[in-house]
Amino acid sequence: MLTTLSAFAALTLAQAAEPGINFSGVQDPLGGEPTQVLVLGTAHLNQLPEGALNPGDLDLVLERLEAFDPDIIAVESIGGRGCDELRRYAQLYEGVADTYCRDPQPALEVLGMNQPEAYMAARTRLHEFPRSASVSERRSLALLLMGAGELWSAALQWAQLDDGDRIAADGLTEELAGMLDRMVASRNENGVLAVALGARLGLDHLVTMDDHTADSIYAFAPGTLGETIQSVWAQSDPAVDGVFAEARSYLGSPERVLAGYRFLNSPRYQRATIDGDFGLAAATPDHDAVARQYVSWYQTRNLRMVANIVEAAGNEPGARVLVIVGASHKAYFDAYLDQMHDWELISVDAVLQD
Repeated sequence: MLTTLSAFAALTLAQAAEPGINFSGVQDPLGGEPTQVLVLGTAHLNQLPEGALNPGDLDLVLERLEAFDPDIIAVESIGGRGCDELRRYAQLYEGVADTYCRDPQPALEVLGMNQPEAYMAARTRLHEFPRSASVSERRSLALLLMGAGELWSAALQWAQLDDGDRIAADGLTEELAGMLDRMVASRNENGVLAVALGARLGLDHLVTMDDHTADSIYAFAPGTLGETIQSVWAQSDPAVDGVFAEARSYLGSPERVLAGYRFLNSPRYQRATIDGDFGLAAATPDHDAVARQYVSWYQTRNLRMVANIVEAAGNEPGARVLVIVGASHKAYFDAYLDQMHDWELISVDAVLQD
């Protein structure tokens, strides 16, 4: 039996192969300019202690990103289509929609539409939306985007109104206007980075590229998954712990926050996120390979998020794309996007230089 297993292992190793074609980089020749993508890894800013990030601390980061001048900004949020699937397959994604999605029904009741109708109407409106839109047009589009489940795009429209124009009008109820006020005031990076930058650039919407349909892997995983992953996270590596401690020190001024973003996106920090989490889980031996099911979940999620980004720019070849995402996603995003024929990775360090 042992001989048979050894022979099988040897055969498996002999069959392992590298891809026949290496897709990394930009294809040469290419019919036109490549689509440029800057993947900005970030801390989840609303999880920082109150007062840790002061007004103005992001000014230098926003200044550098504005100079990059993205045509498309993608954020780590689930869009209307994604939330619709999570709700319809609620038994497969128990509690996921409640955690990551907001109910579009209050907006849909005003609009007299269902969500797919609102989504398609919003797409049509955005295609025709004037650069110098009126106050009424912005409020009306914000309502339509809320019905479509694209709340951060609605917040972007709201942010481009003067304070006195952010009122319940053009179909927006007091409840909906209040929700938009809270989103614009949010400490979430989607607000303080993406909405703020999109308003500066005059963009009309944000791309919601997050995806949690990979959570179906959790639904069929053994009950030991949670405790196994907790045991992985509990392992201590002084080198990894030191990197994470250093990351938490980059606060207190615009200059330090700018340096902190360069650090979060550096190979050293990216390596630590893998060595202390997903890479460590992949190396963890256990009877049911439970830890590797966690790795499969994360890799699937990242692949689908990247596919959403590629789709978002699919009708704009050659666009400049800014992706704002939790820092632990960056290494995966860069690796996956680098396989696209006509996508060029842009260095965060080069864009955020002093």
